[in-house]
Amino acid sequence: MPFQQSDRVAELGLAEPAVAAEMHLVLPDGRVFAGADAVAEICRFLPGLRFCAVIFAIPGVRPLARRAYAWVARRRHCLVPTAAR
Repeated sequence: MPFQQSDRVAELGLAEPAVAAEMHLVLPDGRVFAGADAVAEICRFLPGLRFCAVIFAIPGVRPLARRAYAWVARRRHCLVPTAAR
């Protein structure tokens, strides 16, 4: 759901500034993953991307993925072409 649906975000117990900064994944069991950790978890569920979950398990990859995700997230507005907004 879009983070702009603040009532729905509040129902999940997430802080609006946090969800504005990075993607969050909330699993049915209540576990919450954010940013690159959410990407890694999503990869586990998608058959065509399960190999990515293995890559995230390699020592040192997760911290690099978090830094890369944060870099892209901070610049997402300037990385998307104006016509696509």
